[in-house]
Amino acid sequence: MKALIIAHGSIENINILKNLYSLYDIIICADGGAEYAYKCGIIPDYLIGDFDSIDSNILNYYYTKRVKIDKYPKNKDYTDTELCVYKAINEGCKEICIFAGIGSRIDHSLGNIGLLHIIKSSGAEGYIISENESIYLCSNVLNLKGKKGDIVSIIPFGGDANNITTEGLLYSLNNSNIKLGCPIGISNVMTDEECKIKIVSGEAIVIKQNSFCL
Repeated sequence: MKALIIAHGSIENINILKNLYSLYDIIICADGGAEYAYKCGIIPDYLIGDFDSIDSNILNYYYTKRVKIDKYPKNKDYTDTELCVYKAINEGCKEICIFAGIGSRIDHSLGNIGLLHIIKSSGAEGYIISENESIYLCSNVLNLKGKKGDIVSIIPFGGDANNITTEGLLYSLNNSNIKLGCPIGISNVMTDEECKIKIVSGEAIVIKQNSFCL
């Protein structure tokens, strides 16, 4: 199964969500992310959080629609989006998308990127779709679809990323290493509609700009 988690990061073009949600089996809203679902006429399967950022009218609306609502105390050890990730994993989802996981709060943005490691450790595949980029975690092989000219960045995560080999990128890598903290992998360019990134040891965040092909 595939899960779509609707977070509450910055999104202006709500049509992205309208074109996206039908691809998923389970829809989970993280607190204020329900605002985006509401604007698109989406009835989620779950609404999860401490509800400190959701409009009370939207919350009440989803109560009337018999959405499964899991309310947590404000003082908790998990973020709302993290709770949604665990719900998706427990539901047996093998593909988990976090929509609107990037916003003006860099702490939340970095935390959501870190959740990709939690998802991968569970045996599922995860990624983040925002208005300007799609974000993936590569620890083995990652195949990306897009268009010629899309910008792709490869950034080590949690340590060095070693023996990286790429196909379909302008600045190719062949068993190359990128040390943690080194930005040399930023702003590569797709030379076709697909590219492939292989990492033998370590993990890397892969960010593809201005396109969210799945």
